Amino acid sequence: MKRRHRRTAIIVFSVLAVTMLAINSYRQLEAPTKSSRTDSNYYYCTRVVDGDTIVVKRLASVRLIGIDTPEMNYDIGVPEPHAVEAKRMCERLADGKRLRLEFDIEKRDKYGRVLAYAFVQVEGADKEVFLNGRLVEAGLARAYHIPPNSKYKKRIWQLQNKAKKANRGIWSDKRQ
Repeated sequence: MKRRHRRTAIIVFSVLAVTMLAINSYRQLEAPTKSSRTDSNYYYCTRVVDGDTIVVKRLASVRLIGIDTPEMNYDIGVPEPHAVEAKRMCERLADGKRLRLEFDIEKRDKYGRVLAYAFVQVEGADKEVFLNGRLVEAGLARAYHIPPNSKYKKRIWQLQNKAKKANRGIWSDKRQ
């Protein structure tokens, strides 16, 4: 009888240990919820996937909130107009750089990507570039609001109107 209890205890302990490890691993994948400017909000961009998706250390794939850039169409090899320019601008501003990410209400999209607003640290200065907004202002992204994430909605729409009036990027094409 003792042997049976010991075996049951070992099984229960093992299941609990595995469960705790799984929970801990999942927590590490969650997007941070802090809104203050602490080191936990700073990340390094390791790769740019396209104009609105980057890869950062500690979080993996991050989708920039509030914008939509033309698609690279990697599967068919023919990018949409201005997709390459959007990706190149994102690479120039973010790739290999330190970023501060801000999160909104929803932390992940339906594809599992972390949702964030990105602010690039400008070397040698005490200022940041709002990456999401800079892409819209350059006419390389459209304002793209999906509730409930709306922290910078007004600012992004204002930048889009500015780009439209100046006929920049996607707004220079009469088909848009």
